[in-house]
Amino acid sequence: MAHNQGKRVGHAVYIHRTARDELEAPLRDALALAEEVAQTDTWSVAKLMGDGGRVSLLTYEDFEHPFPALLESLTIDLQAGAANRRSYRTRANPPVLHRKELLLRRDDPRRVRYGDLTRALEARGLLRGSRFIGTRQAWEARLASAGVRVVDHQLVDDAAGPAPAMRRHLAAIARDGFSAPIQALLRHNIIGPGASVLDYGCGRGADVEGLRQAGVAATGWDPYYAPDTPRELADVVNLGFVLNVIERPAERLEVLDAAFALARGCLAVAVITASNAQWDRGRPLADGRVTRRGTFQKFYSDAELKTLLEARLRREAFRVNAGVYLVFKDPLLEQAFLLQRQTRRSFSCPRPTRWRTREARRAKLQPELDALAAEVLARAREPLAEEVEPALLQVLNAANISVRQACRWAVEALDPVEFDQAQAQRRDDLRVYFALNIFNRRQAYRGLPVGLQADVKALFGGFGPASEAGRDLLFSLGQPEVVRAALAAAHQQGLGWRDEEGALFLDARLLDRAPAVLRCLAGCARRYHGDLEDAHLLKLHRLGDKVSAMTFERYESLLPVLSARIKVDLARQRIQEFDHRGQGQRLLARSRFMAPDLPDWAAQHDFDQTVLAAWPGEAPLYADGAIVAAGLGRAALEIVA
Repeated sequence: MAHNQGKRVGHAVYIHRTARDELEAPLRDALALAEEVAQTDTWSVAKLMGDGGRVSLLTYEDFEHPFPALLESLTIDLQAGAANRRSYRTRANPPVLHRKELLLRRDDPRRVRYGDLTRALEARGLLRGSRFIGTRQAWEARLASAGVRVVDHQLVDDAAGPAPAMRRHLAAIARDGFSAPIQALLRHNIIGPGASVLDYGCGRGADVEGLRQAGVAATGWDPYYAPDTPRELADVVNLGFVLNVIERPAERLEVLDAAFALARGCLAVAVITASNAQWDRGRPLADGRVTRRGTFQKFYSDAELKTLLEARLRREAFRVNAGVYLVFKDPLLEQAFLLQRQTRRSFSCPRPTRWRTREARRAKLQPELDALAAEVLARAREPLAEEVEPALLQVLNAANISVRQACRWAVEALDPVEFDQAQAQRRDDLRVYFALNIFNRRQAYRGLPVGLQADVKALFGGFGPASEAGRDLLFSLGQPEVVRAALAAAHQQGLGWRDEEGALFLDARLLDRAPAVLRCLAGCARRYHGDLEDAHLLKLHRLGDKVSAMTFERYESLLPVLSARIKVDLARQRIQEFDHRGQGQRLLARSRFMAPDLPDWAAQHDFDQTVLAAWPGEAPLYADGAIVAAGLGRAALEIVA
């Protein structure tokens, strides 16, 4: 191997996957053999020992990160034909990579930019004593102690003098409805009956006022608009669009720590993301910009915010919208949130039932039994005594009837087929839940919420079988024939539209009706990118190796305009984001991806019949607005405009 290529540490050579063809033949053959033994080619960097007997395939986060963190290592002993895998994904302090330009091909254009950063760090003496800077926390501590930061592979001096005073209060805007983080907290039932909420940095207080009108015990503190409000412990703390207006990085961390310290159950953090940023003609300052109004804005990427939250708070951060993350302090609340994300609700309102009323006591309790039947069908099991509404429980106690006896009557009166369907659906919910929890090493059975323990016992017989069912489901994603069968089943159920290659496109509102395999596939994509709830249209690729999510401007309109597309490559653990704003790409025949019971299906279907009748040949997925207008004639010009 050429001596000026590759990063050498001792007797080992590190090389990026794009430079493998520059290896000498013996090492190139060893790398190919390692891939064959491990049965994978999804790695970022290879570590090859000089004797060729051992190869490590290393997977790093996005290589565009200045110092990418190690996600996973797979060490292959070529003589023994064995492989040992180690994951760093959930570690708060993973190893990080320096001098990454040395790993690239000699003609890779990124070497110049990466090398400039390395030389700037060397000039400051920051790469000396490399054994003390090999982990994320140690490296960030060294940068902080030197008063510098790295922004887009450039060294920024924090000690260049005091930053000018920012007019932070001008960044607070008046709202007509709830902000994005409060909407997410309500949507996921984090803010429920009896929960207290502190809006930390409440601005003009629209969220606080709206929550109070809804009967929630909410308070708000703000250094400008509400400085006298006590900052007291609350079940839920909202830190909405605060970090992005603070110009000093150290102060951002102080505010984050203070807000999290006040949360008993959950902290919501929201920032303005780079993809949603409106860059005006403000001047640069530190890692952000000073706007024309005299406010500061730091535009985050989702990955940057997630890394910041998890490194600082030492807990997993869950994305629920663009730039909106939840961090839980209460593990039971976290479990309830994770289960709720995998739960379907199509059986929450049962059909009317006919009761056998031969016994007088039973006949008198028919309204109560109707209510209890709804609980049984919604839960797909008999509810625990503590899960029964207090008023219903009081009536049963007065009639000297146990909850178990009443539930037995309720189950007998239900349609057996419908109850079996409800149980099968609930088992699928739990299979998806336990499959995705494998990534996070969730706690044992005794650490689960009581209701979830009851689900596991009733539907699987125990924690072991439930965990095994989740593991089997997750591993089945590696079998293309299983994924193809699930795609075909979903299409046969009327869920979405399949293209000529076999990929399934479906309205994101239908995901919770899809087979468990597809829901698990989407859940894995969410594991790498975050919540998919802000997506309007999903594409599940035919091999199960990729999931694409698309968002549109005015998706409820007859011809929505594509605004953004995200492709999550699960096989390569890579995320690609595409900005389509301003391109005018219209989604054609939206009803193809919907279901007849969706509220906007009928009008969309009628319009689409006109489109398909006028369109020459099979309608594509997207079309330019001018082409749509030409295809539909003058009547469509007003719609397309």
